[in-house]
Amino acid sequence: MLINCPRCGFQQPKDKYCAQCGVDMESFKPATPPLWKRVFGNPLIQLSLLVVIAGGVGISLYQKGQQNLERRVNYLKSTVQINPSPNTAPAAGPEAAEPSPTDQASQEPQVDAKNDAADGVVTAYKVAAPAPAASPTASATASPTGTEKSARAVAKNEAHLVVYYAEVGRGSLNAIMGASRNTGQFMNFNDYAAGILPTVDSNINRPQITILHKEERALDGAGTIQWSYSIKDRRDPTIEIGLTTFFEINEIEGNTLRGNLEIQRTWKDPTPSGNFEVQRKSFPAIFEIGGRTGFFLAGVMPAQSNLENDDELTAIDVFKILRSPRFRAGDSEFVIFIEFVKGN
Repeated sequence: MLINCPRCGFQQPKDKYCAQCGVDMESFKPATPPLWKRVFGNPLIQLSLLVVIAGGVGISLYQKGQQNLERRVNYLKSTVQINPSPNTAPAAGPEAAEPSPTDQASQEPQVDAKNDAADGVVTAYKVAAPAPAASPTASATASPTGTEKSARAVAKNEAHLVVYYAEVGRGSLNAIMGASRNTGQFMNFNDYAAGILPTVDSNINRPQITILHKEERALDGAGTIQWSYSIKDRRDPTIEIGLTTFFEINEIEGNTLRGNLEIQRTWKDPTPSGNFEVQRKSFPAIFEIGGRTGFFLAGVMPAQSNLENDDELTAIDVFKILRSPRFRAGDSEFVIFIEFVKGN
């Protein structure tokens, strides 16, 4: 039977003494190695250190990417602007008179809402109140603006955007945000969140999701696309209350679409003094989508309109969420989903 010397490692037949170094192999006890050797010589410790280092590098790269994305979004906030709507009436002169209560009661705004999915035609919703009549002493009268209708046919074989406006329960929204975080392209700002989605179909078909409206827009070489859902402010018909969706298309490469999105909200918001004033706020984001990936943006809709003519606003599909008890209670959120369809 061969044994190894515990001191020098020499291999020899079993004996009391080592034939090479002469140590008593039965009574010899090797010295305990230093603590640092025992710690760093442990394979489990070595593996743990590698995991920590790799995790630190990954977190550092992720944070750097998030900082770059945030800088780009902040740049967009200062540069990307919604084009002025051609449907907005010019501001009335100082001599234009306010409509009387009788005039306001007799002027019923019209709602034009049409979505002909069979023909591939999507009509943007527009609710416009007629301009107030001038008083006998007024020297100028604002021109009335009729109900506007914007229809755009989208052929199935051409590249186009599909935009879903939806009410999403908190549970499903948390799952959507989690899926977006896993892509590394998720941004959570103070008042809204946006990010890439691995798949659009599976996310919009989650429980507690109600599609309020679906909009399709062809990408026929246009660099920018925009549309609005709004009504005229009853106190100042030159102001449109609602949401404007603005896309700036940077590049279409194969199945990938790169660009900027901006949602501009014109809303009657509370002021520090406790009053309500019409304020305009912008929610920009950067996206790169294609294949099965999509994009979402959440948190741009307040829970209340604070309008006297709230029923006119909620007659539009996109704003029907304002009637939802879940939304008013904070149990759901207004979310916009975006999908790019390459076409044939």
